[in-house]
Amino acid sequence: MEFRSITTDNLEEYGDRLDADAAENIGRDCFRGLSLHKGKKDPAEALLVWEVKNLEEEADCEAELACFYAEQEKSGDALLAELNGHLAEDGVVRSFFEFPSDLKSADKCMKKAGFSVEKKESRDLVVSVGELAALDIVKRTAPAFVAPIGSLMVRQFRKGIANCMFHGRKGLVEDLATLPMSWYDEDVSCCVQADEKVNGFLLVHKTASGKLLVELLCAIGPDFRMDILYMMRYSVQAAAKKYPKDTPVILRRHSEAVKALTARLFPKKSGEKVLAGTREEGR
Repeated sequence: MEFRSITTDNLEEYGDRLDADAAENIGRDCFRGLSLHKGKKDPAEALLVWEVKNLEEEADCEAELACFYAEQEKSGDALLAELNGHLAEDGVVRSFFEFPSDLKSADKCMKKAGFSVEKKESRDLVVSVGELAALDIVKRTAPAFVAPIGSLMVRQFRKGIANCMFHGRKGLVEDLATLPMSWYDEDVSCCVQADEKVNGFLLVHKTASGKLLVELLCAIGPDFRMDILYMMRYSVQAAAKKYPKDTPVILRRHSEAVKALTARLFPKKSGEKVLAGTREEGR
């Protein structure tokens, strides 16, 4: 039995066993990957990708399990036992996950590993580009001070990101300071500017599976509410021009502000059922 770290150098070895959206994150500072093999030349019997959160902040360090695969229950058990040491190295105090509700391999393994597991509504609200484009609030034209991030110089983009981080805004992105501008769709992602200073972003990443994930929405200043609305108008209209109407857009309800916004925009829509769990570490 052999454990291996999943890296950018060996990604191709995992093929369909490794979820494409998880695989594209391998190589980022906050993501880790681990696999279990019978021998050196054998394919993975189990694998796991996770993201470490708040690693360099004063808040408690957490880990989100992003992808799990196990051919057999005992392989999954062994991999999760090995995971414990890796989490301890990073000082993780709490772990959690949201997996598809039909991922049977995860249910028993996670329970045995000490996670409290339940089926619940996902934090992700998935809508289509067409549904967003049909909203009345996005049908007007955004003002001229809203522009795609592709129009920015790298220096301007970096200063804008630093401005957001200084105000404690990082959205879903743990490594916001180091991700390149090319990580985001530079036509659909946009910013607000005042006196050549970037005071807000709406950043959208196109995942490997073709979904659009809103990773950061923030504006700084007295008119931040209107600036957020203007950026939403711009991004939705840009997405409608670039992508088919049925393109999925993931709105992750990671904060009370986002929950309130999505409830106003889509009051009759709910997230899919998922398998979710949490575990306190080091106990």
